[in-house]
Amino acid sequence: MKSPKRELIVPAVEKLWSSLFLSPVHLDSALSKLPNTMKSALATIVPTLLLRPVSTIEALGVGVPSGEPWSLTLEQLAAWRPMAIAAQRLNELRTGSSPVREMRPVLEDFPPRILEDWKRDWGSEVMNELVLVLGKEAPLGLRAARGLGADELLKRLTEGSRLPVRAERSHFAPFGVRLASYAPVLGLEVYQSGGFEIQDEGSQIMALFALWPEIFAPLLQAKPGRVPATNFSVTPDRLTFKAVPASVVDACAGAGGKSLAIADALGGKGRVFAYDTVSAKLQALKRRASRGGLRNIQVLELKEGQEQATLQRFKNSADIVLVDAPCTGWGVLRRNPDIKWRQKIDVLDRMPSIQQRLLNEYAELVAPGGRLVYGVCTFRMAETVSVIRNFLEQHPAFEEEEGGFLGPGPCDGFYMKSMRKKGA
Repeated sequence: MKSPKRELIVPAVEKLWSSLFLSPVHLDSALSKLPNTMKSALATIVPTLLLRPVSTIEALGVGVPSGEPWSLTLEQLAAWRPMAIAAQRLNELRTGSSPVREMRPVLEDFPPRILEDWKRDWGSEVMNELVLVLGKEAPLGLRAARGLGADELLKRLTEGSRLPVRAERSHFAPFGVRLASYAPVLGLEVYQSGGFEIQDEGSQIMALFALWPEIFAPLLQAKPGRVPATNFSVTPDRLTFKAVPASVVDACAGAGGKSLAIADALGGKGRVFAYDTVSAKLQALKRRASRGGLRNIQVLELKEGQEQATLQRFKNSADIVLVDAPCTGWGVLRRNPDIKWRQKIDVLDRMPSIQQRLLNEYAELVAPGGRLVYGVCTFRMAETVSVIRNFLEQHPAFEEEEGGFLGPGPCDGFYMKSMRKKGA
């Protein structure tokens, strides 16, 4: 497949860049609509500029005025001149003989409001570590089907040097395989036959933590930070129950990555209920479950604004409820770097109240003696520890159990907390 002409790349970059700030489209969605040749070219340029705008642009010999880009309005960002010049130079390097050297992230690659939150919540040392981790390209995480296993998946992926990137077993996710960067794996037979799903290692751990918090709690830390390369290892034979949970609810399922991981980890036993308000996401979950041969998943579409009426029918019935709540997404900034460019201050302000409301609503589904698990892919104090503290103060029927932060590095950044409902 031929690469697009050089003279077409920069106008395409400028058009894509402008759309990110003048419309609600996300980067992944915008890239997916491009022809494959153009998508490949732009996918190496635009994410780099979104991840590390100041360090990359200045390393390419382009000046960045003090305070920019974070002092600019969305309209000004859409036509930000340093980006256009840097895009042209990045494309020249990409199509030439010189490799594109990855720049070391700097504080100025992140908006001041994010840095202020990180420093206030966790201190300068953690803030600097977050900048280094979240300013670099993310690895690609794969979750092997339990029946196949991570070792067999790795073997199949690397037979005959099929992959253009390095692949290795996760050192902490029992079904995880990590690719150093993106690779076209969805066309492989092992994927088509349900052998794996694309899922970050941290997301895999959250799903398993919901089922076995006592096993995976040692991975969690009091502050966000890299997962230590320790001897932590969980073999699949440890992931068993004396009595399999009859009912597990994934409250904010989306396209169902965690629902699928939970259903597969249960070995097809029990029932996993995936709830969401977006029909298209639930339809995608059904297709993925079918490909993976998982028949213990049942989806339930909730009508926005009428969730409570539906949920009342299932009050006190679930053994485990996972509330993977909407959040600021700062733990996945490497995969969604446009978040940090467009996120408004009112989003930060309202997230804790949304999370608190969801916990309150879904707590009613937990049966006496059952477990409520809260999870978010962020590490803001206001959306993690503070939400749990407020919930426990208002719900004396729940007792605090294991929890903490996972990542970012090498996985995305997550917070998860288990709470047990008192009773039989």
